[in-house]
Amino acid sequence: MHFYRLPDIGVLHFHRGNFRQPTFMNFDITVDWAEQAVSNNITQFQPNYEREIRNLIAQSYSHTCEVRTGCEAIACEERDDHSIVEYIARDGSHQFVRTAWLVGADGKRGVVRKRFLEPQGIRQVDGFYKYVGTWVAANLHITIPTPQSHPEFPLWRLGYTPQEVHDAFWPSGFHFCNSSSRPAVSGRFGPPNSGFWRHEYSVEPDDALDDVEEGFWRQFGPWTKVPGSQFSKTLRNTLVEFPRDCIRLIRCRPFTFATKIVNRWFSRRTMLIGDAAHVFPPFGGQGIAAGIRDAQSLSWRLALMSNLGVSVQLRERILEGWSQERRHAWNSATLATKLNGSIVNDRSLVSGWIYRVCMRVVWLFPCLARWRTRRAFRDKLIYNARTCPDGFFLEQKGGGRKVAQVWVRRRDTAPVLSDTVFLRNLPRLGLIVFVRSVVDAETAVGEVDEAIYQAGVSPELLTTMDVTYYCLASKGIVAKVLEKLGLVDQTYYPCREEELKEEGISPIRGYCETAVQDRYPSSTKYVLMRPDFFVHSLAANGRELRANLQAANEYFSDL
Repeated sequence: MHFYRLPDIGVLHFHRGNFRQPTFMNFDITVDWAEQAVSNNITQFQPNYEREIRNLIAQSYSHTCEVRTGCEAIACEERDDHSIVEYIARDGSHQFVRTAWLVGADGKRGVVRKRFLEPQGIRQVDGFYKYVGTWVAANLHITIPTPQSHPEFPLWRLGYTPQEVHDAFWPSGFHFCNSSSRPAVSGRFGPPNSGFWRHEYSVEPDDALDDVEEGFWRQFGPWTKVPGSQFSKTLRNTLVEFPRDCIRLIRCRPFTFATKIVNRWFSRRTMLIGDAAHVFPPFGGQGIAAGIRDAQSLSWRLALMSNLGVSVQLRERILEGWSQERRHAWNSATLATKLNGSIVNDRSLVSGWIYRVCMRVVWLFPCLARWRTRRAFRDKLIYNARTCPDGFFLEQKGGGRKVAQVWVRRRDTAPVLSDTVFLRNLPRLGLIVFVRSVVDAETAVGEVDEAIYQAGVSPELLTTMDVTYYCLASKGIVAKVLEKLGLVDQTYYPCREEELKEEGISPIRGYCETAVQDRYPSSTKYVLMRPDFFVHSLAANGRELRANLQAANEYFSDL
């Protein structure tokens, strides 16, 4: 078995000027700072991403999902238990679809909010961080020159290979470029070796946008030139320019970016997610990630509400809790965006110089640089009852934080990621039982069965088949006890780095097999887990587990 990680961004570089200048700060995000056992970031290419999603739906979910492209929604009629959406199909005919839920994931100018919900007063408004700015966004495709295609290129005489030439002019990672006159963001994106490059720069008050492409080359052209002295003394007093005919400008246009969020996330059976609900500036890198989190946190709630047949009042409370959590998460993402923006957009010569000097000093010491990076990229999203009073978690019982992810395995089986194990039956909850000793193994089954029964938990919410016995002891006598209890198929062990390498799996740098249990007090025995991998509550014994299950069951009932 081999595990290939998706291509990640690598290192975030911060420069003064352009990416030819030395960095004053570098964040290595190839380390498992968030304790999820997978890359912190990926360099995805949206057209490919959308194509793969459509193919997955067609191949694996065609019995429950259908994608209808080339359609335009024009009207929506809401009734007590469903909505009817009228749309114009690809062939121009008017069609109707009946739906229990309508989710607007159609962008910041999408029809769901603009046409269906704005008449009800739902609109995007300023948040706590107000930002409006126009940036030019350009997508480039880079073709690697060769001695055959460009025989006069000077670096061939120095022994450079085509790939070395590419890497010298188009450095790896992503680059945030601070400038008093024009901030910019630049870097590779898309699949490895695809040749795609993204460059964004701010539009200043004196800029004329009548010919955007000409303005782009005027701004970016100097970035494609490197002083010859950086390659060889023989090239002193010369500029080596990457061949212009190897740079294809795919798209180049100005966009006005802002930081906004809807004043209400839903109305009855219609909800907003992604850019339809919120927008970010280009220097935060939060847009797609925030949209995916919106969808993930909403999907299981919709499924549970459908399965449980909840009342109108309960539906409103559940969706209000969802919207509170999403606002909290948006605030957290916006804080990160604001911090990044304060670095990239700082126009002050004095404060910018002081900050850069301080960061250069910090990065002289690897331990300080590591501490600074961990602080920036650790998993910081934790819900609380103050901002999310209707959220589905118990803060006083340790709920509200995401579960860490590690590699796990059953006895004599291949390793898998723990997220696929802890939540096996979506949209139901998952229950993790920490088994540290024989006593834990012998008492857990009875405590779990009794707690589920006495709490009166709906089988749509949790069953004994949703329980994972997470064995933290050696695989000796404890494993035999669990096997005797008939729990082999529900018992998993964390995998050490050496085990993974023996299986042909290359774990991410910084992988820690104890990450799951390390997030909780040593007295924790039970972790009740939501379908979006956030903790509902922790329990040290059967009595506390029963109380937590009662609270979870009551949340989804009209009691």
